[in-house]
Amino acid sequence: MRTLVLLSPVPASPPFSRRHPPPRRASPGFPTTRLSLHSETIAAGDAASRAEYKPGALDDLLLNLFRSRMVKEVGWDSEKPGYDGLIEVAHRLMMKGSNNSDTRDAAVRILRSLFPPFLLELYQLLVAPIGEGRLAAMMVARVTALTCQWLMGKCTVNSVDLPDGASCQSGVFVERCKYLEESRCVGICVNTCKLPTQSFFKDYMGVPLLMEPNFEDYSCQFKFGIHPPRPQEDAALKEPCLEICPNANRRREVMQNTELGQCPKA
Repeated sequence: MRTLVLLSPVPASPPFSRRHPPPRRASPGFPTTRLSLHSETIAAGDAASRAEYKPGALDDLLLNLFRSRMVKEVGWDSEKPGYDGLIEVAHRLMMKGSNNSDTRDAAVRILRSLFPPFLLELYQLLVAPIGEGRLAAMMVARVTALTCQWLMGKCTVNSVDLPDGASCQSGVFVERCKYLEESRCVGICVNTCKLPTQSFFKDYMGVPLLMEPNFEDYSCQFKFGIHPPRPQEDAALKEPCLEICPNANRRREVMQNTELGQCPKA
């Protein structure tokens, strides 16, 4: 009598669903990490703290380019590397000029030196007039947000209200300006950044710009397409020294609890 042996069928492997795709296998001998040219935000434990950036190759290139132009204008360089050295050169830029007007003019020359002359002229001639200037304003807002996070920190494009009542995606909001926080000086913010940057975009690119720094939380709102107020009406020029300003702390000790007025460097 023959013995009948029954074999159970081997269950087929269930197909992978779209929700759970099969794991990707790395090719042997090849790394799986990706190189990013842009800054990457490092997650911070405290949501209220300033976002830090891990510099990429593009960030280092832009920082070195900007610093080299500033050093050429100032005629002096710091021994400190990277961003710390840049801040020291910015302080020396403030000391070099005989007055704030000289400092602002020097800062404008630094900004102009970052671009080929024909590029600025063509932009002002061909792009700035399109759509009553809105296209040019939106373009520079996006370029600013993409290329300046190494200098200012995390920033995003947002909408601003234009004088005619319309809104336009030509704003850039800086969550916490690294340049202001590291320089610790209202005067450096106003005379090496805010006022010269406003003048540069208006005079050499044909795009009006209003920058509104907030000296309490160190944020800043760029409004491309908006004309700035007259200097005597600009609140940023009347700000007292920052609490973190080392010079202000020494002045407070000398004046003994007397309330400090406008920043002397602004």
